[in-house]
Amino acid sequence: MIMKFYLIITAITVLLSSCLKQSIPDAMLDSSGKQNKITATMSYEINGNLVTITVDDADNQGPGIHTLECSKTNGNGYIFDAIGSSGEFIFTFFTDSLMVGRYDYPSTWGPMYVTDFQGAPLFVYNPTDIMSFDVTAYKDGHISGNFSGKLTPKPNDIYGVPSSVSIKNGSFNNVPIVY
Repeated sequence: MIMKFYLIITAITVLLSSCLKQSIPDAMLDSSGKQNKITATMSYEINGNLVTITVDDADNQGPGIHTLECSKTNGNGYIFDAIGSSGEFIFTFFTDSLMVGRYDYPSTWGPMYVTDFQGAPLFVYNPTDIMSFDVTAYKDGHISGNFSGKLTPKPNDIYGVPSSVSIKNGSFNNVPIVY
């Protein structure tokens, strides 16, 4: 009888204690009941026109719909990609291990598409062209930093005025790295 009593008390204790535990989905939520979301941002001025891109939940962008990310390529590099109302912005980090530091793409490496402006694709192409990215923080799978550049437009498959497009005050924050 005493053994039966202890068995019942143990069963009730286990049952009640399991009711007090957080479920796995609840444990993934913070104390306010909201999931921790990381906002990724990118902004820059292109010939004086401001471009901004914001992704509220950067780590959970839909499948195949990534507005702002930096993805590891199969080769030795990372592609920084942003899609906004003004078009796509692309920069390739030619490194097999992305880390805090400066990444330049000079025209001597060959033409590289970067973005569109006023209907024309823009390239690092002429000797005075360059794109420079400074990764100032790399934490928890996200990068932040700043960038600038001088680009040449290529309307109608003919390169235009060298370095006539200026990218200034570029910044990016909490951009997720996708492997």
